Amino acid sequence: MALADPPRLGCGRSIDQVWAGIDAPAIGHEQGCAQCQEARTRLQKLKKATRAMRENEMHDAQPKPRDGLTDAIMAVARAEVRRGRILLLRTTENGATEISEQALGSLVRSAASVVPGIHSRRCSIEIHESPGQPPAPAGTAILGQDLVINLRVACAAGIEIPRTVQALRRGICEVIPASIGVKAATINITVEDLYDA
Repeated sequence: MALADPPRLGCGRSIDQVWAGIDAPAIGHEQGCAQCQEARTRLQKLKKATRAMRENEMHDAQPKPRDGLTDAIMAVARAEVRRGRILLLRTTENGATEISEQALGSLVRSAASVVPGIHSRRCSIEIHESPGQPPAPAGTAILGQDLVINLRVACAAGIEIPRTVQALRRGICEVIPASIGVKAATINITVEDLYDA
């Protein structure tokens, strides 16, 4: 199944672009990008594990791995990229409440979808740790007073951009606490393009 818009890392590169160069050393952007480096490390481990499984199956005289194994592995990798980090909302004696970075980004984009003249583009989430805050468990980030939303948008030509962006910011400020009970400390909105309405 082909994806019209393949999942992208926070830096904007697709996981398929990283996979395409996995056999070569990192060059250009990948050398200085922590997200690409992490994706390369994970994909290299995945490739190594897959190769070991294939070699074991060949040595054990068992049937060859099914066709499409690489496609199936990449589908899992794409799903992981789409989901993003797990963000810890709160912990109680009954357990933890978590949300994926993808789900939080979807909330932000839903707020943008109701503002006339705005098309959301890329949304990224940052968590700035407060001094004295306990470290988050591996693979998670703790939401709290230091949640930063970065949203890139395109605006319709002819709208009053400052007023429209202010309405968008208000919408995001309302939807996040109403949905997950946590407020964003900072909402950065970047208008990066105009489109014909």
